[in-house]
This record gives sequence, structure tokens and C-alpha cells, in this order.
Amino acid sequence: MSRISYDIQLLTINLNQVPSIKTFVKNNCNGILPNLTHLKIMLGAKQAKTGMPYTIVNHEMMGLAMRKPLFSTVPQFFLLPNYRLGKKLSVLYRSSLMRSVESFDLDDNCILTETFDDHPIRLDQVIRLTHLRISVWNFDQCVHLLNQLGSQLYSFTVTIGYVFQDNLNLISKIRSISCPNLKQMTITMYRNFNNYEPCISLLQHLLNVEYLTLLLAIGVQGTTPNYFIDGFFLERNILPYMPRLRQFNYHIRSILKNASHITIDQIRQSFRKQQQPFGCVLDHFNNNYGQCQIYSLPFIGARLDFVSNRFPLFDINKTFSNVTILLLFDDIKPFESVFFERVAQTLPRLRTLEIINQLEQQEKTTVKKISIDFVHLAVLILYDIHMDYAQQFLCQIHLPSLIELAINKDILLTIIDENQQQARDNCSRVGTIRTSKPSYESIDIIENFFPLAYYVKH
Repeated sequence: MSRISYDIQLLTINLNQVPSIKTFVKNNCNGILPNLTHLKIMLGAKQAKTGMPYTIVNHEMMGLAMRKPLFSTVPQFFLLPNYRLGKKLSVLYRSSLMRSVESFDLDDNCILTETFDDHPIRLDQVIRLTHLRISVWNFDQCVHLLNQLGSQLYSFTVTIGYVFQDNLNLISKIRSISCPNLKQMTITMYRNFNNYEPCISLLQHLLNVEYLTLLLAIGVQGTTPNYFIDGFFLERNILPYMPRLRQFNYHIRSILKNASHITIDQIRQSFRKQQQPFGCVLDHFNNNYGQCQIYSLPFIGARLDFVSNRFPLFDINKTFSNVTILLLFDDIKPFESVFFERVAQTLPRLRTLEIINQLEQQEKTTVKKISIDFVHLAVLILYDIHMDYAQQFLCQIHLPSLIELAINKDILLTIIDENQQQARDNCSRVGTIRTSKPSYESIDIIENFFPLAYYVKH
């Protein structure tokens, strides 16, 4: 058995298995795994059948009535307000399992929220740690980790939930960061945030970074910043502060309310000094909001938010073929059947789709019936839609992998009342369903149509 302990270099386990692993190692391996250099801890908030993170049971999906324009609600992480898990993590950090770990990966689909406040992350006790991948509840915790581990880290990948605006000491904490060995940095914040200055200040203190990836959505109320993020912004605020930068990957979505007129050519011109290939999309909507998306090429993101009919989704280079999460939004033009046919062909890996469009389709009678398959689509969100989209997806399109459905209550009851066989087939595998409003009076009808589904209560 001791021979096995010397052979183990990489270990992936669920956090709840840690006590059993520790007991086994103590009884059979003299308490340590001397060559364990890579440890990945899973927190368990995933579908058993597909391994996908739960989406519509996330508490972020409950506040759609207060949703802000162009604000991403589909979570990039799952919140686990479980205080016992935080305690288990604290014990793990101090355990002999971490003694030789150089690379630590804490399930980046999950965040333990307030748990980190009760049981602070003390990874500085892992003295060999050089590579860290983690999700944190807020930007302050990211800064805390860099202050704690700055001299050790070579690679840091972090997903951040929120950037709060009331921490007056944050900038001073950022200024105290020293990361002389940090070469690779990835920051992901898909949930919109206004207070981007701390993020920029942090980047300006990472002088030795050679490989930088930024996946950001900037602008919540649509008033800050008062300009779109473009090439000039990158040249002025990021690139001059990273003299050793060799590779810069990015996808930055910025949102403005009542944006002044600017053309896509002006956005393109702002990148004229940069040698790296890039793409950009400028869109204005009837709700008085505008959106600019800039991205390096090849495209490195796995999600696209607020894609309209005007977005170059179907380019010949298959730029977005790796996208797995898509949010479609348009208040100018409806999404027609041909559009969804092309989406199915262009995004073969698509697993989560949300549609926001209240406009009736115009080509229902002029286009022949199209056979469309979304082979891997597991999560479908149809809260803010015209009835046409629910009828097309549930009654016409083939969805063999659908396991989560969030839908407008009244539209769902209409679909059930129509009782079409294709809809029954698509809904027969759904394991979780949520409606836009409570449907307790119709729960028996819903459960009959969704024989395997758990109804998420409000």
C-alpha cells in the first residue's frame, strides 16, 4: 500500500470524501502522499447524469422581476451557503494532504459565499503552492489571496462573483500586493459590475504577468463607465503596465444607457496599433441601452450574452463553435426558425440557452417546417418570451438532452393544454422545472406532464 502512496501525483475528490481519504492515508501511507502535486476538490453541485452545474435552482434565478437591462442572470457559478463545507476546507488546508501540493483546483463552478468569512482561506500554509484555480464570492477575496500568496504564485485563475463599491481600503490592499513570480493570470466576471477601477488597479500591479485572460461584463445600470471599452482603453489602462506581456486573451462586454452615437468602424480604429487579431460587435436596442463586445481571436470564451440578430454568430470561420452558454436578446427583431436552425449548426456544443424576446415571429407561415436538433442542450430558459419560442422549442425542435427548464408560467400551462407529443417527449427527461410565478395550484398538472421533474418552489 505504501507503494501506491508514492505513485499518486494527481487526485480529484469530492470535498465530502476528504475525511475518508485522510483516514486512509493515515492508516496506510504514514499520513502523507509525498508525491501528490495536483489536488482538485469538487464541491458537488452538479447534475449526476451530465456533470453539468445546476442552473435554474440557483438563487440568482429567483429575482428576474427586478432584472436590469442587459444584465446576465444565468450563473457562471453555483452558490453553496453551507457553513460545514467551509469548515471542512479550513481543515483540509492545514492537513498533511496539502504538504506537497503545487497545483490546487477548487471547483470553479461553485462559491461558498459567506463561508469564507467564517473560515478564511489560509492557503499560505500550503508552502509549495504555485498554481491556483478558485472561485470567490467577491473581489476583496481575490485581493486577499494575492496578498497572502503573492510571492508563491506562478499561475492564478479566479472567477469572481461581485465587486462591491463600499470598501474604502481595497485600493490600499491592492497596492500592497507583490507577485514577482506570477506569469499567468485569468479573471472571469460574467455577472455585470460597475466598479471596474479596482480590477484595473489590480492589473496595473501585476508587472510580471506574461499570459493574461480577461472575461468581463462591465456596466450594471448602464451609466458607468460613460464610454464603451475599446482598444484605446486597453492601450491606456492595461498594456503599458505589463511590459512582459506575451499573450493577451479577452472578451469584454460593456453596456451603456443612452450611449452617444459611435460607429463600429470607430471601435475597430481603436485597435489599429495592436497586432493581435480581434473582433468587435456594437449593438443598440429599443430599450435605450447599447452594448459593445470586444474579443481577441481565436475566441477563447465559452459563453455569449445578449446576442441579437445583428451579432456575427454565423461567420465562416466558426469563431464561436466552442460556446456552451448562449443568451439571445432582441427587442428590435424576432428570432425566426431559420435563425435557430443556424444556431444548432453553428454551436454544436451548446448546453445552456436563454431567450429574451417578446416579438412575434413573422415567418411562421412562409417557411417550411424545419427539422432542428439541439443534441446537447440541457438547460432552456424561456421567461421573457413570446409564445412562439416556447411552441417552437418544446413542440417542434428535438431536445434529447433537456434536463432543466425555466419558463413563463402562463405559456407553460398553454403548452401543457395543447398536449402535443413532441412537447411530451422533450419534457419527459426534464429533472428540474421552474416557472416565472408560483404555480402551486397547477402542480399536479405540471408533474403529470413532467414525470421526472422536481418543481422549484418560489
